[in-house]
Amino acid sequence: MKHIYSILMLISLLFVGTACEDDYRDMVFFTGDAPIYQIGTCDNLIGSVNLYLSKPEGIIVGVDGGDANYSIVNGDDAIVTAAFVKSESGYQRIQIIPKAEGETGITVRDGSGSSTLLRVKVDECLKLIWSKKKDGIVVTGEATEEQKKNIADAFTDFFTVKVGGRYEMIPDNESEMWEKGTLRVRPDDSAIAPMIGRYERGPVVDGEVERLGLLFKYNDEEHFYTFNGPDLTRMSVMEYMDFWEDVTEVCPVEVPVGCKVYHVERLSPYNQSINN
Repeated sequence: MKHIYSILMLISLLFVGTACEDDYRDMVFFTGDAPIYQIGTCDNLIGSVNLYLSKPEGIIVGVDGGDANYSIVNGDDAIVTAAFVKSESGYQRIQIIPKAEGETGITVRDGSGSSTLLRVKVDECLKLIWSKKKDGIVVTGEATEEQKKNIADAFTDFFTVKVGGRYEMIPDNESEMWEKGTLRVRPDDSAIAPMIGRYERGPVVDGEVERLGLLFKYNDEEHFYTFNGPDLTRMSVMEYMDFWEDVTEVCPVEVPVGCKVYHVERLSPYNQSINN
């Protein structure tokens, strides 16, 4: 009987020990007042963050989980610095300050040796980069294949930005990325200084149809873009976006009556590579 009692006591202690271990969550980084764990909600747990040298105050993030005996291991002090600041709402906070462009990681460990990693990327400022992957000429209307070829050939080396070049959109107001801002244009993949211009969102008139698009101004040029073809059947996808510009009026050769000529630039955001 004593043996049975001893075994039951050991089992009870085992369950108690397991319950104590389960009291500790995995360590996480979060934004806001407190971490949100509920399934099916918009949680605020983060594994990476983008910082900008134009915002030297950086960001304050919270840490939860583990045994709360935290320490910081910074990946590269030349890119960011990280330090504990005053706890708020019962959670430990860390302030991360950007120092130079680059990517690194910040690791937080607890007393048991568990850890979690926050990936950090630092850029000079908030910007949207479009990398030019392809371009081409599309002719709509009644035109022969020979006429279409002659029109396409006439635009060879016509445009300033070549495949491999890119556009950088830097908004005047970070909460309105697409409205207007500074435009930096790199004609090709060389390291020469970019052309500086402006961009703004607005209506683009295509015949009798008015569509929302972008106006790019640079190098004494103006380019009005829409984001789908004239028949409204071509849709953009996550990997790239097609910018359509009506160039009928500037075509170097005669355009058949009733036809329209479009210059199409296939642009990939954030320098993502595509195979199409």
